[in-house]
Amino acid sequence: MDGQAATDAELDVELTAELVRDTARGLGLTTAEFRLLRVGNHIVLASLDDRVVARVAYIFLRPLETHAALLSHVVQMAAAGAPMVAPLCDPCRLSDGRIVTFWPMHSPVDELPLETLVTLISQCHRTEPSGSLVAWDPSVSFLTRWTDRLPLMTARGVPADVRGFLGDELHRRVEALSEYWASLSGEERRRVLIHGDAFPTNAVRRDDGTLALVDLDYLGVGPPEVDLSAVLLQYERHDLEPDVRERIHDTYDGSVNDRLLARVYAADEVIELVWLACLWGVVPDADTELLRRVEHWDDPSVPWLLF
Repeated sequence: MDGQAATDAELDVELTAELVRDTARGLGLTTAEFRLLRVGNHIVLASLDDRVVARVAYIFLRPLETHAALLSHVVQMAAAGAPMVAPLCDPCRLSDGRIVTFWPMHSPVDELPLETLVTLISQCHRTEPSGSLVAWDPSVSFLTRWTDRLPLMTARGVPADVRGFLGDELHRRVEALSEYWASLSGEERRRVLIHGDAFPTNAVRRDDGTLALVDLDYLGVGPPEVDLSAVLLQYERHDLEPDVRERIHDTYDGSVNDRLLARVYAADEVIELVWLACLWGVVPDADTELLRRVEHWDDPSVPWLLF
């Protein structure tokens, strides 16, 4: 890992923790200091009294009003019975202009079985969505994430040939997905309440023992295969578990379009590498793992390590 990148990341996290602490105190959420949980699409910190999680956006350049609208939807959907964690307050700006959201702290779930996650996703999909939620569109969903992350990948030193490979592969797969999505009739385009990033790491256990979903940046209305693709990617590509597709079919409360699932999954494979590329030079061994995945891209027997 590049030493200067590591130093800059540490300084940024330290400053971010101070700004988050001051903002949380001003809102009356906690008086505790904050520690780093992880760096990904957001800098995620937790208060030392284990009461509050703060998520600071530094990739997504969305207006404050967009964040506020999203959190309003989350509150509505949680109140309607969706298994989601509602925020503690409206989003706000740190003194340096970045946007922070505050959430109640819940326990992470270790070794979440596939069937449990699919059941949780089914519960989400059965919740009647708000009429003003963003409708999923394959090109917008995937290519916006690419556009948002490309400057960060470049700034952090991801090699040009790796960026080129990811960009070409993503555009090719999104084009195939978009063509298939456009070919479906209105009735075939099922639209349910989707989480949009339904990996097991985004599930937590609440104080009453029930499970809920967090990290709701991609909340919207779309086909269930969007969430089921994350399940497939986790348990088949990361964990190499057997019969993953069959187990999804057996557990999911509804029909599954296998052709659509395969195309969403193909695009998700690349997006996961794009996400990993954003950790280049910041998270130890992220660069090594990215290059290993690219080298063994066409070999599904090589497991992807978790970050």
